[in-house]
Amino acid sequence: MRLPAQAAGFAAALLLIAAPRIEAQSSSIRVTIAAGQHSGAHELKDQCTVLNGQISAVFTSKGGTVGDGTPEFIEFWTLPGKGKPDGFGVRVLFVMKSGGHAVYEIHAIPPGLQGPMPASGRGSVTVRQTETGKTATFRGETKDGVGMEGSVACRG
Repeated sequence: MRLPAQAAGFAAALLLIAAPRIEAQSSSIRVTIAAGQHSGAHELKDQCTVLNGQISAVFTSKGGTVGDGTPEFIEFWTLPGKGKPDGFGVRVLFVMKSGGHAVYEIHAIPPGLQGPMPASGRGSVTVRQTETGKTATFRGETKDGVGMEGSVACRG
């Protein structure tokens, strides 16, 4: 499929931009979508990467069938900032039984950092160092006004 490949390519590009210290970690993401056909909580477990305090991850579905309401993937990343993240992105893709797809995404990026990925929707993120790794919590709205919130736990 084309969209998951594009998302994976974007996540890989983010990894190349960061400094060389890479730690693969067992992790999970939980996203709650407030409205629409896919409203409710969705959780995936996979690997994520922490680079100089930034989080970059593409969580892929390990089971389920097309159209069962399980996301095909959830992508999440943060942008660097001075003492806190300057922005974040989250993208949740569902594949429908009809062959189509539904995408819920927020790219909360400050104007000076937008580059090739324009801002889409709005929101805020908090990243914390814990004893077991990095965690991030986010809250926002897609450009269509659908509320999303969630958390990412990158464990090491």
